[in-house]
Amino acid sequence: MYTSNVSIITDSISSTPAVYNYLRPNAFRFVIKDLPNVAYTCQSANLPAIQLGFAVQPTPFIDVPVIGDKLNYAEFSIRFLIAEDMSNYIELYEWLVALGFPNDYNQYPSFVGSRLDRFPFFKTGHNNATQAIAYSDATLTILNSSNIPKTNILFKSIFPVSLEALDFDITSSEVPFFVGVASFKYATFEVEVL
Repeated sequence: MYTSNVSIITDSISSTPAVYNYLRPNAFRFVIKDLPNVAYTCQSANLPAIQLGFAVQPTPFIDVPVIGDKLNYAEFSIRFLIAEDMSNYIELYEWLVALGFPNDYNQYPSFVGSRLDRFPFFKTGHNNATQAIAYSDATLTILNSSNIPKTNILFKSIFPVSLEALDFDITSSEVPFFVGVASFKYATFEVEVL
């Protein structure tokens, strides 16, 4: 669009807000509601990709993409330092084992029973609380340049799907600390500006 009035163009340029501070990749906190030991040792977490599906409408000339109606969320992954007593690793391990019950069908009910003791606000009965205990909520808090929380990423109904291997090696000359990597699936995530 052509305009002869230059002041309209310069006014629109000068009205854009200036950005003084940028998002830092190392300013975050992560908490899984039902895994307190993992939260304090988290070293990295990713904000997962989100994609909108689409359909293709065929035409005689080119196929035209059409807006879809379902979102696809990528897996959520964290890296965390493993405690010497492996308490944070064991929390994730027990959650995975209970969900997969590899030895017998009682592994999941006993896991649910231990979580009911730990979180007594869940009630058993017709509201299907035992199913809700398989999931947890998690929060990734983004901090500003002064380490003040500015944004929460709220993950709903999160559950683990993988826990990567730990490679013990006596030939290493360094003594690095073990870092665990866990991946999660979830129903959805929401962005909450604080």
